[in-house]
Amino acid sequence: MLWRKTVLLGSLTLLLSCSGCTQWYYTLGQEVALRDPASLEGESLAAALAALGPPLRFAASDQDLVMAWESWRIVENSVGASLGFAGADFLNVDWGSAKISGDFLIVTFDEKKRVSAIARVRRDDSLGSGAAIQPIYGFVEVTSVEDLLEPLPAHEWGGAQLTRLPAALNLSQQPGLGNTGVEQRGTPAAVGARTQAWED
Repeated sequence: MLWRKTVLLGSLTLLLSCSGCTQWYYTLGQEVALRDPASLEGESLAAALAALGPPLRFAASDQDLVMAWESWRIVENSVGASLGFAGADFLNVDWGSAKISGDFLIVTFDEKKRVSAIARVRRDDSLGSGAAIQPIYGFVEVTSVEDLLEPLPAHEWGGAQLTRLPAALNLSQQPGLGNTGVEQRGTPAAVGARTQAWED
């Protein structure tokens, strides 16, 4: 009976010491319904679009056309606790973790607009975790998923035409919009096709 009271008291103390607990869910894109995209090899552009739906990213060159579909689910957890119960009112303990799951499908079409290559990347893993002891208030996030939360390129296609002239002229050099290639979500801004962009 004593151990139950001890557990109850300990749980209550822990609950009262928590300064904040949050859980964030982010969903981007729509999952491709086709179970075996490899079956589209050699099919026409029209047949591929009918099976996969509209692409979320695309790029073109003189010979090839590349289209990509993506869907992601990101979960971010964070817990903060005050050390006041231990006599350290001025310290907070923060812990956080993040996880990603989803897939990225990329299809290449040849000059005859037939499927010439298909690649699929699936992810279901941890993005990492972190912990910190911070004075008075949690000043620094112990996890960050900001680089994975960029809007899908399709969401920017209309508004991109209304940007300032230097940026509008450079739209064809942006990943997911024109002829520089297709980036997978989470690619650092300093590498890949984005390095060719003309910044104004």
